[in-house]
Amino acid sequence: MATKFGTSEKCVVCTKTVYSLERLAADERIFHKACFRCTTCNNALKLGSYASMEQKTYCKPCFKKLFFSKGNYSEGFGQLKPQHQHDLKKGTPTVTSVEPVQIPVNSSVVEPTATEVETASS
Repeated sequence: MATKFGTSEKCVVCTKTVYSLERLAADERIFHKACFRCTTCNNALKLGSYASMEQKTYCKPCFKKLFFSKGNYSEGFGQLKPQHQHDLKKGTPTVTSVEPVQIPVNSSVVEPTATEVETASS
């Protein structure tokens, strides 16, 4: 919607009016050029050198670092793994830890003697 002096578009970061000379559109969102920054390191971004996920913008190095920290897009960005999201929707519990199993030691086991070991290896 146009106003008397231009547009009524608002920057998604600072919520101030964005005029055409300072307008930058990325991922169907409007930014001031100065407000288009990495969510993690706050470095200025350019349209050719950014990545976006979950309505957040990242520089390429930060995006890669977050991805490689967990090896998937979900956990590295604070989300549940897809398997866990599915389990939550279905209402089935997800195993988060495994308890070690105690193996009973049979006290009737007898160690072989040196003679038996030599005979078995021959």
